Amino acid sequence: MEINKIYNMDALELLKNLKDKEIDLCLTDPPYGINLNYDVYIDTEENWFKLMEKIIPELKRTCKMVIMPCCQIARLEWIYKNFPPDWLICWYKGSTGHSAYIGFNDWEPMLVYGKTNTQMHDYFKVQPTPFDNGHPCPKPVKWARWIIERASKENDLILDCFNGSGTVTLVAKQLKRNYIGCDISKKYCEIAEKRLSQKILDLNVLNLEVKQEAMQSEARHSSQP
Repeated sequence: MEINKIYNMDALELLKNLKDKEIDLCLTDPPYGINLNYDVYIDTEENWFKLMEKIIPELKRTCKMVIMPCCQIARLEWIYKNFPPDWLICWYKGSTGHSAYIGFNDWEPMLVYGKTNTQMHDYFKVQPTPFDNGHPCPKPVKWARWIIERASKENDLILDCFNGSGTVTLVAKQLKRNYIGCDISKKYCEIAEKRLSQKILDLNVLNLEVKQEAMQSEARHSSQP
């Protein structure tokens, strides 16, 4: 397939066109199965299980390494029973916390498939940034940058088969990686293409993330006795 391009197509159909281990790193963010209001995809828990049963084997076939959120901690038992990962990363993102039976999850496991020589630890801290770009669950720019910098090198081929609004493909381009993006929604593909062509928008997002992190750090220190 042509690289450095975003495809408006189903993820499984795209993966069928890839050779074994053709991709150096797949960093992707599948639907969470929690009834988010996506443009095209119906985000039910039932559809999540059906999707994972098909998508994980294809990702393992086509990619040297795959990194993606587990979507819900409660589903880790199912993941380990059916598609045990080679490693887990702790993404510490903080929690606004409104109500819970016991407490609030401030972290999310990231599944890692594939054993390559990376320079990663199993913990990183990036807080979600409120930013409306037309997608219900955009990932922070710093989230993609932290992983891509450590799990790949320049000129590697990066895949995001649930590309959404294009954070992974944008950061791959910024870090001088090649990329392939894919999303079933034409609307999201158009947003991702726009982000690739208008860098200033995402510099603003990154600056907002840095500013918010500094403010939160200052607030924590000022609250200490």
